[in-house]
Amino acid sequence: MQFEDILIGAGEDEFGNMCGFAPFPYFQRNIEVTCEDGVTPEYAAKSLQWLAQVDEALIREICQYACYYLQDTLERTSVGELLDEEIQHIQDPMEILRYMDLGMLHISEPLDPGIPVLNLSGGCDWREDEGLQCLIREGRTVYLGSWNDLDIWRSPCLGEENYLFNYIYYPRRDELRARTAERLAEHPVKVIPHLEIPMSSPLRHFIEGPFARLEGCSEEEAWARIENTLLFEFLQEYPRLMEESDLFRHRCFCMERDQGPGEMAQYLAEHCDIF
Repeated sequence: MQFEDILIGAGEDEFGNMCGFAPFPYFQRNIEVTCEDGVTPEYAAKSLQWLAQVDEALIREICQYACYYLQDTLERTSVGELLDEEIQHIQDPMEILRYMDLGMLHISEPLDPGIPVLNLSGGCDWREDEGLQCLIREGRTVYLGSWNDLDIWRSPCLGEENYLFNYIYYPRRDELRARTAERLAEHPVKVIPHLEIPMSSPLRHFIEGPFARLEGCSEEEAWARIENTLLFEFLQEYPRLMEESDLFRHRCFCMERDQGPGEMAQYLAEHCDIF
């Protein structure tokens, strides 16, 4: 079997991965498929069989988690001002399909080829800058949230401790937040200022999530890098700055680091109406 036998327009992308298009039967459309190095045509074919088994029950489950993602975004930000009125009053979770898209299937080398998994990604209207990722294992959603280039086999951040970013845990946030507080009480960490920032704060979400990922560092290292910057002061003083994209805020951090706080402040004043 060759990739040309299973993928439409099969060929290599700029990273040397085999890619092409294949049917997503539930939506009656073709989606883009990317296969990492180490993926055989036989395993890719098996993945497409699992894709063909996606039914309405699973899509409804995905949509419910997407609704949690939307609800959380509307509560924490002012993005609702930019969205249609209808998206803010969805009654049936399936209605959210009008505002999201799962147009890519990423296939990575499996640790167990016999376990059905799917790594779907795409976009959504309420978080256009972050994208959307959905990981499915044995017919159940194990991750739904912003696109984080997660690997269902190798990413260590799919557990309950990441309940702020994985919306399958959204209904249990209070419980998991309380459990985290109990663990901190039993095993105190060194006292540092950022612990005073609420767990639900968009600022904490940004620093421990997108910022840490963009910097390629741990959460603790992320705090150490940003806490003494002028940008950190701005992020606390001007809430509207949190409405900008993660990439924009990270660009400001890099500018302050490389060119100084004055250049960063001028850049902000020119590109963002927050002052």
